[in-house]
Amino acid sequence: MSLFDSSKISPTIINNNAYVLQPNVYRDIENYLEIKHNYGKLDQMAMKAFTRQNSAIDSPLVDEQIHLFGNHLPKELCQSLIEEFEQNPAGIKHPSVLAVLLPQIFNQDLDQQLISYFKSEYCVFWWAIYKIEDKITEQDYSTRWHADAGPRKHLKVLTYLNDYDEHGSDTAYLNVDTTDKLKKVGYILNDINHRVTDLSELCQHFDISFSPQYAQPHTGDSIIFNPNQVAHRARPSKNKTPRYVLSFCVLQSELNWQEVAENNYAAVYGAKDFEGFANTILKFSGDSSSDELIEIPKHNEVKSLRHVKLILSNIFSNSKIAQAVYEYIDQHDPKLISCDSTVTLLHLCKKIIQAQFNLDPKITLDKNIIQALMDLANYQETFKASYDKYSPANKPDPNAIFWPNPVHEKHPSSRFEQAPFVKKYPIMDMQTPIGSAGSCFAFEISKYFQQHGYNYVITERNDNPKSGLVIDGYTPGDSIAKFCANYGILFNSPSFKQLAEKAFAVKSFDKLLIESEHGIYLDPYRENVFFRSQQAYLDDYQLHIDAVKRSFLTCKIFVVTLGLNECWQLHDGTVMSRNPRDNMFQLVEHKVLSVEENVANIQVFFDIIKQHNPDFKLIISVSPVPFLATGRADEHHIITANSHSKAVLLVAAHKLVENNPDMYYLPSYELVTQCAEDAWCDDHRHVKTGVVERVVKMFEEIFVK
Repeated sequence: MSLFDSSKISPTIINNNAYVLQPNVYRDIENYLEIKHNYGKLDQMAMKAFTRQNSAIDSPLVDEQIHLFGNHLPKELCQSLIEEFEQNPAGIKHPSVLAVLLPQIFNQDLDQQLISYFKSEYCVFWWAIYKIEDKITEQDYSTRWHADAGPRKHLKVLTYLNDYDEHGSDTAYLNVDTTDKLKKVGYILNDINHRVTDLSELCQHFDISFSPQYAQPHTGDSIIFNPNQVAHRARPSKNKTPRYVLSFCVLQSELNWQEVAENNYAAVYGAKDFEGFANTILKFSGDSSSDELIEIPKHNEVKSLRHVKLILSNIFSNSKIAQAVYEYIDQHDPKLISCDSTVTLLHLCKKIIQAQFNLDPKITLDKNIIQALMDLANYQETFKASYDKYSPANKPDPNAIFWPNPVHEKHPSSRFEQAPFVKKYPIMDMQTPIGSAGSCFAFEISKYFQQHGYNYVITERNDNPKSGLVIDGYTPGDSIAKFCANYGILFNSPSFKQLAEKAFAVKSFDKLLIESEHGIYLDPYRENVFFRSQQAYLDDYQLHIDAVKRSFLTCKIFVVTLGLNECWQLHDGTVMSRNPRDNMFQLVEHKVLSVEENVANIQVFFDIIKQHNPDFKLIISVSPVPFLATGRADEHHIITANSHSKAVLLVAAHKLVENNPDMYYLPSYELVTQCAEDAWCDDHRHVKTGVVERVVKMFEEIFVK
């Protein structure tokens, strides 16, 4: 189960190691399963129906959430299962095998352990036999410290079919206290890609005791544990002998496991997601409430107790609090006279919870009551925010809510009269040092800045006719420079990253020079920059890098225009700024960049410069100019490839702005493609001068004081 996006979370740096922590995710998962998927209700119903309290025993499993159950299965049976698994791995999955196994696994001794833990009956959700070989390495997810994103009360029974002394593989685990603290700091239940095999450094940083324990089970021993409450990891085998493990996932039930298995539900083979299973078990027990209709009246009235229960389950993160409030309403106001609407229900909830406060200041307030009040406040805020989403009140621009409709009866409007932004960010004036880079559309913007008196930073021109350097579109002595420095057109996000890496000597680059027609040479990293000789390239190399660095150190505002998400990558991982010439295909391969890759490239570009220039702010736009050609024509028409490219870049731009306080978005793409009635030149690719001026006027309105 993957519910949460960690892309917006800044890593915690400890001794130069990055840890991506999500402090609230364990609460979100608990709320998701216990309330939305009814595992809290299953817990209550199962315990209420339980009649075998006299058979329960004192088990360390209750407090420690883990117990080594020795000599669970005979060695002969374990060996037989290994042989059968090896001879017929498909056949062992047959239900008939499970029917033979269940009575031997869930014998009286194990049964006592399980009912003592659950305080209810239980059933088997799924089962499997795993062969864990020595090729399982430290890079596998199972070998990283984690807890399972499952219900708060569920168990796994792991029966080891061969001895620890044979394979050296084991399950390491942490105690409940350490696990809880790691949940609160945001490690446990974080994204699986951000988990690690060694938590000692992280625990030391947060003053958490880190003392891994190891079961080291023998043949026939079982480990019973709650994988949601106990952090654990698999330890790879130390020799060529694989580890064989019989695994069962066990959940609560109102009926005992035999009744469930024989009449209602047969455990499936292989791990399964938990969503929906609680409702399945509740139905077997005669609970058909999930099939009953819940009416949501049109004016926010509350007309039924089932509607009340639904609202309460959305308000409170603690299912017991939700149930207690529900029972109070059911007992004191079953006809819903005092809570006949959502608003009055919320007021009543607040009164009920506040009544639980003990007014004696010497007594500490119950943390569950405090959490319930916080839940209620959060719900009210979320409810109001949701209700106001389409309201024009307090919106920066009321026209921004609905798509402009020129034939609307009451409020006709045209998108061609709109500027697609709602907020202004006056971060500069005419004297603020500003620069730019990007596609050919970016040059149109830089030209406007220079023509209209902005403090456009120029650290490099090409005014020496004898330099051997040629900048396409620039003649020595021209008043308008193409960009701050002669880096040329940058179409893809890796080119921006490389420009910063080169300027600040973060990374070294090969000096590649491509021979072209008529004795002209090309630099693959600088599109539309040409050299009349190799010596001209060498003479210019460091001068150009120094000029780029000066521009980055001088600019306080920098505008980048992202052009496309296709690129050509060289053997060393660097990327050309545009398409290769015929004699370059031997050294490159075509690549399509993902959203994540584009985000990472621009983030590195920004971070490098920001480190040396703290005042540096980045304005990101996406070029409306479509592809000239696509490298994906085997599967995609250029029009669909272009749409995909712009969509990827737009998402990447918005993610970058969301992640960084000193990044801003300029909706030039939207203005040209949606708000300009006649935007394109005759080639249907380049933007007319008047529309470019509209873009820069919009820039001025958003960003210039």
